[in-house]
Amino acid sequence: MSTDSAFRRFVSYIDRSREYYAAQGYDRPYRWASPADLPAFAPLRGPLSTQRIGIVTTAFPVPARGQTAPPEVPYAQATEPTPDARFTADDNRDKSAAEANERESFLPLLRMREFVEAGRVASLSPRFYGVPFDYSQRRTIDQDAPAVLDYLRADQVDVAVVIPHCPVCHQSAALVARHLEANGIPTVVIGSARDIIEEIGVSRFLFVDFPLGYPCGRPGDVEQQRSICGQALDLLERAGAPRTTVHAIAEWGDDVWRTEYMRVDDSTKASLAAAGASRRDEQQRAQAEGRARNT
Repeated sequence: MSTDSAFRRFVSYIDRSREYYAAQGYDRPYRWASPADLPAFAPLRGPLSTQRIGIVTTAFPVPARGQTAPPEVPYAQATEPTPDARFTADDNRDKSAAEANERESFLPLLRMREFVEAGRVASLSPRFYGVPFDYSQRRTIDQDAPAVLDYLRADQVDVAVVIPHCPVCHQSAALVARHLEANGIPTVVIGSARDIIEEIGVSRFLFVDFPLGYPCGRPGDVEQQRSICGQALDLLERAGAPRTTVHAIAEWGDDVWRTEYMRVDDSTKASLAAAGASRRDEQQRAQAEGRARNT
C-alpha cells in the first residue's frame, strides 16, 4: 500500500489515459475491452514443484546496433534471454519513478531461477514470451494470444506468469491470460494498472501498487523482488475461483509518481498537443512504408 494515507485508492489509468490522449488531439476516447463473461479458470495440474513456469511479458528486446529494427507494432515472439539486451519496457515505463535499467523489475528471470533452485518450481522455460501492446483487441485475441499459447506448448510450459507494463500492455496481457486459461494453462498476472485488469477480468491478479513498469519490485531491491514473485506463486497455488485479486505486500516508498505519469495540466498541454501531431505523422509514415501491423 501507499505510505501516504491520502492515497489509499489505486490510480485510475483508464481515466488518466483518456485525458492524456485527449490533450494530444484524439477526440474519441479509447474503448477498453470489457468481456461480459467470467474468465476461464484452469487449476494447477500438480504442485508447483512439479511444474514448468514460463514468463509472458509485454517487453520486447531492442535490436542491437546494426541490426534491423522490428516493426512499429511487433508480433508475439519467443526469445532466449541475453545478459546485455535492452527492452522496450525501458521506454514505456514510468520514468518519473526511477531511471535504473534493471530487467528484474519487469522480467524476473533471476528471481524465478532462484525458486527453481530452491525446489519450489520444477523448471523455468528456456525462452520468455513477448506480447505486443496493441490497441487492436482483435489482433491480440486472434493472433497474439494463440501464438503465445503455441510457444508455451512447444516449450512444455505448465504455468504462465504474465507481466504487463504500460496501460495498453495491461489490456493485451489480460486478453492473453484469458486465452491461456481457456486452453488449460493456469496464469497469474503481476501488474500495477488494477482498473484495467479488473475491467477485463483475469483468473488470478497480483496487484502491485507501484509505478508502471516496475511490477516485480524496485530496481536493485532483490528481497522485494523475491517477495513479490513469491506472492505471485502463492496466488497460483491458493486461488480457487476466477477474478481473484490479491494486493501485494510491498511498499514503493513515496507517492510522487502518482501525479506525474501522463500528467495533464497547463504546463504540459502544449507539449502533449505537439507530441500528438508528431505521433499521427509517424503513424501515417509507418502505414505508407508497411511498418505498421494491419493483419
